[in-house]
Amino acid sequence: MQQAKKTETVKPLKDVFKGKFLIGTILSQSALQGQDAQDVELATTHFSAITPENSLKPEPTQPREGEFRFSEGDKLVEICKRSGATPIGHTLLWHAQTARWMFEGKDGQSLSRELALTRLRTHIGTVVGHYRGKVKQWDVVNEAINDGSGVLRSSPWLRAIGEDYIAEAFRAAHTADPKAILIYNDYNIELGYKRPKTIQMLKGLLAQKAPIHAVGIQCHWRMDNPNFAEVEDAIKEYAALGLKIMITELDLGVLPTKYQGADIGFRQTMTSEQQAVMNPYTSGLPDSVAQAHAERYRQAFEMFLRHQKTIGRVTFWGTQDGNSWLNGFPIRGRTDYPLLFDRQGKTKPAFFAVQNAAKKS
Repeated sequence: MQQAKKTETVKPLKDVFKGKFLIGTILSQSALQGQDAQDVELATTHFSAITPENSLKPEPTQPREGEFRFSEGDKLVEICKRSGATPIGHTLLWHAQTARWMFEGKDGQSLSRELALTRLRTHIGTVVGHYRGKVKQWDVVNEAINDGSGVLRSSPWLRAIGEDYIAEAFRAAHTADPKAILIYNDYNIELGYKRPKTIQMLKGLLAQKAPIHAVGIQCHWRMDNPNFAEVEDAIKEYAALGLKIMITELDLGVLPTKYQGADIGFRQTMTSEQQAVMNPYTSGLPDSVAQAHAERYRQAFEMFLRHQKTIGRVTFWGTQDGNSWLNGFPIRGRTDYPLLFDRQGKTKPAFFAVQNAAKKS
């Protein structure tokens, strides 16, 4: 493993947030393969929960039927055990980053309900069973709510099984580890267009007595949206269902984009003429923008802390700016600054804004 650079002498975030909620981050596949020592150092120094960015998604864990790969997930558990962090599992069932074979029927036929259910139960049961008692929380189903008309996304799982595939996934996870906290995870479900659909789906799961414990709001946000009053209303409405709230993928991008969301199938393009406007900070982030970014984070965390009795975890989707997915989404090849640490692993104004919000709460 590469030699880690020591982090600055500042009070770790996990100490400041102790007794409020878990404060989390992610580790990439390369970090879990021993290639990004700085990120591991930041994660273990500052965070009380760690999520694998990609390593436990369906395709990496079962690329071919019956072939399960757990080396990177096992490394995550080892790192968490060493640092005292809570391991988070992401994600068991998704329409994306799932191997093609999972959705193919036998002999060229359409995927039948029976076969789809068998594969769903086998995958979830095997993965959760492998980490039983070790991974404490699981994003069970990811991004099932439709952005357009209708409640549920027309995923291969929905088409093969029907609407009860979500409840079946939660039951399979609960059977494999009855003590794990099970989460439904999605983007934009704090917004008015998507929240009512999510509430409808969650109420249906609860009516079916599906073992769901929390709703995960991803929170891929920007400087100018969303309106935090709308987010706070969503937190209250989800909590009223008796569910815990997890902030699962928080980042706050500073670059302009017309798209709000996290559908990885969406892409924008940028012409060379648009570069100056769409990618303005290639040489560094101006202090005025860094201060505005910090203020936006302060407002977000003051809101989270107002609801610390119902929020169980806040996880940042990245350790430092250089490894943020927003450098390539929704436009490839940009330089974004969405996190609390810069590309050298140094604290930014946003770090102190978040830390100070916790100290005052």
